[in-house]
Amino acid sequence: MPEETTMTVNSGEDVLPAYKKTALLVGTYVMLLFLLRYIAVVVITFADKAMDGSVPYAESYIAELSLSALFLQILPSVIGAFMFGYLGKNGRGIKCLYRIPKSNTRAVGNFTAVYGFAQMFNLITIIVTYLLTSRADITKKLNTVADQTSAGMAGAWFMFFMLVVIAPVFEEFMFRGVILNALKPYGNGLSIFVSGILFGVFHGNFQQCFYTAAAGIALGYIANVTGSIFPTTIIHAIMNGIGGVIVLLMNTPSVQEYILNGNPEEIPDSDMIWVAFYGIFMVSVLILIIVGFISAVMKIKQIKRYKTPKVWGEEKNSRKVMMLVCTIPALLSLIMVIDTYGGFSRALISSLIYGNS
Repeated sequence: MPEETTMTVNSGEDVLPAYKKTALLVGTYVMLLFLLRYIAVVVITFADKAMDGSVPYAESYIAELSLSALFLQILPSVIGAFMFGYLGKNGRGIKCLYRIPKSNTRAVGNFTAVYGFAQMFNLITIIVTYLLTSRADITKKLNTVADQTSAGMAGAWFMFFMLVVIAPVFEEFMFRGVILNALKPYGNGLSIFVSGILFGVFHGNFQQCFYTAAAGIALGYIANVTGSIFPTTIIHAIMNGIGGVIVLLMNTPSVQEYILNGNPEEIPDSDMIWVAFYGIFMVSVLILIIVGFISAVMKIKQIKRYKTPKVWGEEKNSRKVMMLVCTIPALLSLIMVIDTYGGFSRALISSLIYGNS
């Protein structure tokens, strides 16, 4: 893929005020992302209480997923489109972000490397958590897929739709579209690193944070090279699709009996095909991770350094990051991140809505 350079700037004095303004805008946007997360927690908790026992679990599960998508992906994308000038009276239009690059096929072909690179971080997270928690069974804690087996196939198919369509389209716009392109004039490395880390932090839990951050950095590189989020949206959808297939398989009665309940004798012979398919699929995913990680290592060695802006490139990225982090909205965002990962407000909100009894 041909390397794309960043736009140039005239002088350090000219670019510093512009960067401060951009840093303030990005920090404000991140703060809004977490404010919407708080609103989502309140709304979903109220909805869960209202639906408790009155509707089937699968329907309430789908309703909660829909509310989550509204507050965590759809509304943030709409707000970001207006804040960063893609919509509105003089908006640039969103189509510019989704142009199909000439190197699209080659870019999408990097899926294996991106997936392997990200999942290696996931495996490291699992191992480190296991070593630090002294809990013998951390599978359910770390495998978010295992939590999706109570809503039945209807919930599984809806989750599949959320993973393959909603999440890739809106999250790519938010992070590789809005945030990455806002920071790109001030350095490719800065835009890739910041947008990737924020993508990981956005997921709101330690189980997903590290491997999604790794995936975000890899996807940011591809978006920066191609100048488009079209290939990254496709890669994101394929990656999530693997998890979606696992969700579907885990909701088949035979796989649940064999994997989750440990009762293979309860499975009719005619249904064992799903267990076999599950085993083959998981082995294939493991091979994909190994091959992908090797591919990622080889590609990293081949990557050439991006060209920095002609004038402000001398400014260290560490200072640029500090200027970004030290804005008031960013500092408030940091407090909300700590609270989100600690679950303090979530527990308080649940206690207030459900009562202390």
